[in-house]
Amino acid sequence: MNDRFSPEPHLVGAPVVERLAQYGRAEQEEVLGPGDDPYGVAYTGLAFLPKEIHFGVRAADGRLVAHTGLLPLSLTVGGTDLAVMGVGGVCVAPDHRHGGLARAVVGAALDHARTLGHRHALLFCRPPLSAFYRGLGFREVAEGVTVEQPEGRLAEMPLRTMWAPLVAGAGWPEGPVRLRSLPM
Repeated sequence: MNDRFSPEPHLVGAPVVERLAQYGRAEQEEVLGPGDDPYGVAYTGLAFLPKEIHFGVRAADGRLVAHTGLLPLSLTVGGTDLAVMGVGGVCVAPDHRHGGLARAVVGAALDHARTLGHRHALLFCRPPLSAFYRGLGFREVAEGVTVEQPEGRLAEMPLRTMWAPLVAGAGWPEGPVRLRSLPM
């Protein structure tokens, strides 16, 4: 895959985001270095699904320095079934932070989700990151969120759950959220 996106092409030096053919442990370590809990969510005790669609930014030397992944999900909010695009695996190499790379990869991923016909994006994040995502148009889900876990176990999501409209006028239904899969 060689799709390349510049979310702000009018800006000189804007990061160029590319669609990645793959993103696994090796690519994750390329961005974040080795570690057992690169996203800081192991304390939740939850199992997570890998993303299926990946976007990244490379440094001038070719090293992958930012990533965002997408995964289509089915959930129920109150009594309403929704198909949403899950956003996750957002990361930027420590030596490249505060340069707009997270904004660029998330923006490109959301633009791609729109082309697939999704009306809503959903993500889970640690509370200190919610202000960043609010700046990208995400809103907090007010109700509790239940997710599936291995062996059919249900678990309450301890991370902050946020959603964003991907089309004009897309609202979020009221009621508790039940993700019909593992979280992404």
